[in-house]
Amino acid sequence: MKRKRTILLLFIAFLTLVSCQKSVLFEEKVIFPNANWAFENKAIKFTPFIKESKKPYAITLELELKGVQNVEMFYAVFTITAPKGGTTMKSFAFNFVTPHEPIILTKSGEKIYRLTLYPKKYFSETGDYTFEVNQLSNKADNYGIHSLTLRIEKAKE
Repeated sequence: MKRKRTILLLFIAFLTLVSCQKSVLFEEKVIFPNANWAFENKAIKFTPFIKESKKPYAITLELELKGVQNVEMFYAVFTITAPKGGTTMKSFAFNFVTPHEPIILTKSGEKIYRLTLYPKKYFSETGDYTFEVNQLSNKADNYGIHSLTLRIEKAKE
């Protein structure tokens, strides 16, 4: 009886682990050398394979900062290109003074700013999508940006 209970508990733990991992469809982090999103690399591209979705996904970006940012806002444009070429664009800004979403503090005390660009986004095609983040800031405004993360996960319903 004890063995059956142990097997059942392990099976439930496995199912929980698998279901938690399926909530994130795609996640990729780009780290910038010397905490400087250099102007030469102003457009960052991500190209995941995504299946057509019947349920919505949330698309979020995270900027990890090291040190004190010398600007209050960081401006950029986010572009989604579907496999057959359809394009969607959205301009946005990270507000470092009054963030839209709670700030995450890392173990070292650095700050990660999260911004949900699309709280509920459907994908109408299956194939390779291109997500591009194109910074619109001045060259001097990019110092202190350590990394950029794109995350696509199941939307909260």
